[in-house]
Amino acid sequence: MSLKTEIFPSADQVAKEAAAYIEQLIRETLTQKKSFSMAISGGRTPWEMLKILSKASLPWQRVNLFQVDERVAPDGHADRNLTQLFQVIEGSPLVTRLRIFPMPVTAEDLDVASEDYAQLIHEITEGEGLDLIHLGMGSDGHTASLIPGDRVLEVNDRDVACTEQLYQGRIRMTLTYPLLNSAKRILWIVTGAEKQEMVQRLLKQDASIPAGAVNQANSLLMVDQIAFGT
Repeated sequence: MSLKTEIFPSADQVAKEAAAYIEQLIRETLTQKKSFSMAISGGRTPWEMLKILSKASLPWQRVNLFQVDERVAPDGHADRNLTQLFQVIEGSPLVTRLRIFPMPVTAEDLDVASEDYAQLIHEITEGEGLDLIHLGMGSDGHTASLIPGDRVLEVNDRDVACTEQLYQGRIRMTLTYPLLNSAKRILWIVTGAEKQEMVQRLLKQDASIPAGAVNQANSLLMVDQIAFGT
């Protein structure tokens, strides 16, 4: 199955279209059940997407937001995705209305904390899986914090785990393949010239890169022209 792909002129346009896609998906889902659960990754374009999405008039109190991955660092640290997330939504209704569930990366026992986070997702979603997972991709082909060469890639019996190696100076907590592949929808957002090679490998489902091993059924790739190579 080929990955459904939409190509846009710029990263800003990707952010705008991604926000519109998520807004519509939230609206549709909430006509069918009581809550919408999604997990998001960090990054410049995704933060712009979230900034746009935060302006939408939605019943945010019915939306659950989880993290795809997080750096092990103190609360409020600039390295934390959560710190950047709160900066993005500052001043919007999401601060008080959106149900945000941070990854517990300050816990003493990260393995136990990972299990607890996985159980929390299971309980909140009532075992149905996440309605949407947003993923990005690095120039090395990593997605979430599924890092090339790390044993976290081999985890198939846990939904959340930590990397064994430092990546850019930090241990990471991340959703693993079992949970990613159980999502009802996956939205890939990939922008930037440095991603060209990996975008083509993703489209070929090249499992030698971490991103290529994610199930492409029910997935959509939104990419800018420069990352796609046009």
